[in-house]
Amino acid sequence: MKNPRILPAFCLFFLLVAGPGIADTTNKIRTHQTLEAAVLNQNLPLEKRVKALKTLLSDEMTDGRLPRTFCIWDPIGKAGPIATAAKDQVLRSLHYGMQLTIDVYQNEQEMVDAFVSKEACDAILVRGATAQRFNRFLATTEAPGALPDRQHLQLLAQVLAKPEIAEHMTNTQYTALGLVTLGYSRLYADSADKASLSSLDGKSVSVANTDTGFIRLVDTLRGRTRTGDMPATVQTFTNDLTELMVAPDISYLAMANGRTGSETRGLSMPLGQSTLQLIGHTDRFPPGLAQILREDFLFKFNSYARVLDKELGNIPASFWINPSPADLTTLSESAQKVRLSLRSEGYYDPVMLRLARKIRCRFSPGDSECTNPVE
Repeated sequence: MKNPRILPAFCLFFLLVAGPGIADTTNKIRTHQTLEAAVLNQNLPLEKRVKALKTLLSDEMTDGRLPRTFCIWDPIGKAGPIATAAKDQVLRSLHYGMQLTIDVYQNEQEMVDAFVSKEACDAILVRGATAQRFNRFLATTEAPGALPDRQHLQLLAQVLAKPEIAEHMTNTQYTALGLVTLGYSRLYADSADKASLSSLDGKSVSVANTDTGFIRLVDTLRGRTRTGDMPATVQTFTNDLTELMVAPDISYLAMANGRTGSETRGLSMPLGQSTLQLIGHTDRFPPGLAQILREDFLFKFNSYARVLDKELGNIPASFWINPSPADLTTLSESAQKVRLSLRSEGYYDPVMLRLARKIRCRFSPGDSECTNPVE
């Protein structure tokens, strides 16, 4: 039989030897929690929050900086409006303790592949439709008719910068770090008389294969979709292989403007938001850093908008066709059918759709959906 006095002696020895290590670990955990709470506390001055962030990330820093690479999609390239607006982030990131490298890709899919494989890119700035595979919640902002105007999107951006929303922005693999406006997705036609939603019936329509919501919208309006990647989508339209195209403003500006027939027109009514969304690997952007970046993207919202507005300003007013009352009604009814259908299929996030509906009702409280909501 074992000596019963051995056990208390062993326990005393364990406490004497291991006790300091356990205490140190407990203290480190408490310190980490305290620092992270400080970073997430928006009531504290930004300088104090940044100081806490730098302390949190000190073990990962090189020469006092945290190296990270952002990959940016710009169909025009390094001189394009997206890449130009993103350059400001390099200087701003220094304030947060980051040493940021910007890599610009003209091929969005090539960039996504590099990101997923972790060959390059700690984070990518991509179209919302492309971001769907990484974060359904944020990508749902581009659902047809969900956020009709830039004011709606800007209010949403303010909500997304709140720490309480973080649980919807992050999963085990990827974390959404913010969004900015890329204008709208609109209908483009090879002649003015086709620049209306009623004209889709039986017509051929180019739509990017990533824009599931707009593919479904065109199908609902009995159009015949022709899909491909974004460059191919614009190319089929500019080469007169389709009569109509649904595409983001930036895609038209970059790839079609100046290469379409003189009769080409656009429906001025937005069909949905077009956004750029920053998606990072979760293990490269812990909660504190992710939160600071989301707030920074909110700060830059207007600067991205100004760059886009400057580009759109080059399009003559005569290019745009104003929507008819029938167009407005058709979009409202058809877009809601699409949103509800894709929500039931698990494609659109119900929390974001509900949030978008509340934002719409903030601006138009008299609408029927505000008293009898289905989203």
